[in-house]
Amino acid sequence: MLLASLCVAGCNASHSAEVEASSDATEAAPPPPVLAVPIAKAKEAEKLEGVATVLNPDSLLQLDADIRSATVAADFSRGQLDRFKSSSALSTQMIQNAVRQEGIDASALRLVRMRLRQTWGDKAPFLNADARQTLMSDIANGSRAILRLDFYDTTDDIPQNVRVTPLRGGQETKVDTMWAAPSGNLAMPGVSFFGLIDAGPGLRAGDRARVIADNPNSPTGVVIPSSAIVVYAGKSWCYVKTGPEKYERREVSLEAPVGEGFLVSSGFDAGTRVVIKGASVLLAREAMPGSFDDDDDGGDAPQSRPESSSKKVAGPSPVAQNRTTPHADPD
Repeated sequence: MLLASLCVAGCNASHSAEVEASSDATEAAPPPPVLAVPIAKAKEAEKLEGVATVLNPDSLLQLDADIRSATVAADFSRGQLDRFKSSSALSTQMIQNAVRQEGIDASALRLVRMRLRQTWGDKAPFLNADARQTLMSDIANGSRAILRLDFYDTTDDIPQNVRVTPLRGGQETKVDTMWAAPSGNLAMPGVSFFGLIDAGPGLRAGDRARVIADNPNSPTGVVIPSSAIVVYAGKSWCYVKTGPEKYERREVSLEAPVGEGFLVSSGFDAGTRVVIKGASVLLAREAMPGSFDDDDDGGDAPQSRPESSSKKVAGPSPVAQNRTTPHADPD
């Protein structure tokens, strides 16, 4: 009997020590870590893709020749009219004929210049007579090529950093001069431009190429990391650190995924610290704050709905988060 009593007492003491040690270890366990990092301004530009066609320059060269001829005729008619007007020995009919011829030649010159503008656009670099002389020489000898660039997407401004690559492969070539085309391509809805490049292999008249550019109208904003996103009530949120152990839940749009996160154009400033580790713990504490509190009478804590995004959320509390000691009956 004595040995049995000692054995039972020893077992009870060992069991009590294990329970107490487990309780102490549970209370001493650190809370789940909450890590917040600053978000950066988006730097990646949206890409535009399309097709480039190297155009045959014959029509442009013919227009240039027509302009040259019309300019010579108009200059001659104007000079002849000035000479006739300054002479008193000529008849009125000869002067009137000179006036009429000067008007015809001037109209012909305006017409051919208008054809150039309507065909190649108001911003074409060869509208200027001096620039046209140099460009036409380079295009005629094959050192420069003129492209038509058709993009699938629309943009209000001239694309930036435009590069073309021959479809059959080859080195990427930068488009150094670019302007809006006066008309689009019926076969490809979007926007069209003309451009000039240094001609090379795979970029001769009639060749096609792949074109890539940066959209000048790329949306600006900041990038929210994917690890910061939590989902609640059918919406996406992230937690922003507003102070020591203080956090605020804000809604995040997932409409613009980029890289390893989501581009957000409003509601967040560069440098704002968002929680990328422990956000689910903050959401659980916000959704059911009573579930992390001690309950002396053993009853369940009432649940509450999450507060609005303007509500500040207290930081993790080591005692409230990790206290899991059983409520044992003292008897």
